[in-house]
Amino acid sequence: MAQGVPMPKLRGERALRLLIFVGAATLGGLAIALARHYKRPEPSARAAAPGMTVSPVSVTLAGDAPMWKVLKLGTADPAEAHWSEPIPARVVFDETRASRLGSPLAGRVTAVMVARGERVQAGAPVFSVTSPHLAELRSELLKATVVRAHAGTTFERVQSLSNAGVTPRKEFVTAKEALDEANLAVELAKQKLDSLRVGPDGDATFTATAPRDGVVVEYNLAVGQEVDASSGTVIAIADLSMVWVVADLFEDDVGALAPGNKAKVIVGAAELEGCIDQISSIVDRERHTVPVRVKLPNPDGLLRPNAYAQIRFFDPNPAKVAVPASAVMSDGARSYVYAQEEPGVLKRRVVRAGPVTDGKVSVFEGLEPGDQIVTQGAILLDNQIQLDN
Repeated sequence: MAQGVPMPKLRGERALRLLIFVGAATLGGLAIALARHYKRPEPSARAAAPGMTVSPVSVTLAGDAPMWKVLKLGTADPAEAHWSEPIPARVVFDETRASRLGSPLAGRVTAVMVARGERVQAGAPVFSVTSPHLAELRSELLKATVVRAHAGTTFERVQSLSNAGVTPRKEFVTAKEALDEANLAVELAKQKLDSLRVGPDGDATFTATAPRDGVVVEYNLAVGQEVDASSGTVIAIADLSMVWVVADLFEDDVGALAPGNKAKVIVGAAELEGCIDQISSIVDRERHTVPVRVKLPNPDGLLRPNAYAQIRFFDPNPAKVAVPASAVMSDGARSYVYAQEEPGVLKRRVVRAGPVTDGKVSVFEGLEPGDQIVTQGAILLDNQIQLDN
């Protein structure tokens, strides 16, 4: 036997370790069994505030309840015609006074003679395109000219024979119709070429010209760019003597606004009088708002497209009532106020509210003039309901 710890002592330590392990396992199992049968005590009920009874939609206060010291009641007043708060808007050009240019033939842009924001006159060159299709137009004109010459000769011969009574009148009429059609074909071919401003040098380049006096408001063109009839608008020229100012309103904020209502447009330090020209019948798919348009004269060109502006709208047909903004609460899905339907009973009432104007909110549905509501401290009632429910 090797020298070291005596055998009896070694066996005693092993037994002690085994005893400790068994004891720990027994205690662990006992703890698990007890935990399964443990029942957490119910939390003690929170004592209600003195003189207060709370339900999920209302708070009832006794006459001496302390909360009366922080609440303020008021009356829902009849709404009056008013001007709205300034609403962000933008200046845009009048589409009815704009001309959009594209390329009638496929080709490559060789020159651009204008820039965005530049003022141009009718007939001024705008851009040039080199196109192989010009040869087809010239061939069409040449063919139409040859056909017209032949139709003219035939008509003169048939007319002479008809006057001499050699041929029937029917042949004369047929020859006249053929000549008229040939003349029309020549005119159409000339108009196609004339509209392109093709020069007499016979090159393959045509130049688009400005169809009206105005300012270049859109520009989607570069030298070397391939264009054709499907390219759409490459340059837009607009008459800016009349412009639109457009504000994007949420549907609920449109309210009773209508075309013809007065409006004030604020641009910088200037305030211009106008009226609503149009309220869109559809919602903008990107902004999810309703565009409201005001048309303004712009003889001096001070209102530039894309400039920032503000609009105040006059609402001559007010809502039923107007209440302080502090009285209207919201849970994210709907707006509501606390109305006193009985003495001391303050109950939530859902309303359809408009925008805030001069610290007041127009209410279109849910309240009547004279209703008693909480005008100050409504947030405390909200907090109390959330704590007790």
